[in-house]
Amino acid sequence: MVMASEQKIDLLEFARNVKDGRGTTDAEFIRQMRRVLPIDDLRDITPEEAEWLFMAVSWLHDYSLLLWEFHQVELNKGQDPGAVPAIPGPSGPEIETMLTRSGPADFSQLEDYGVSRG
Repeated sequence: MVMASEQKIDLLEFARNVKDGRGTTDAEFIRQMRRVLPIDDLRDITPEEAEWLFMAVSWLHDYSLLLWEFHQVELNKGQDPGAVPAIPGPSGPEIETMLTRSGPADFSQLEDYGVSRG
């Protein structure tokens, strides 16, 4: 929840604040994210809205990956054509999903955002 003394920020400002995550705790990452998006309210959206959100964020993910790749080539750090791409990973708390977990789903992450998991 955004505190009255904290102003909303846009996604680019959020990224500038948390950078690669090395200097940001999980709790601080979530505090900053709340300034961008009402993540505490997302559990209450409909299944259809969740799909729309996923689709919108997926597009943004793809666009930002293309932008990152463009800058890598611009800096002459492009990938070798046959090499496995080495792309940056997430900077916040780890969230396990159907793509990354090996066991059953842990939906408690919808409430704790992966903070303080070990």
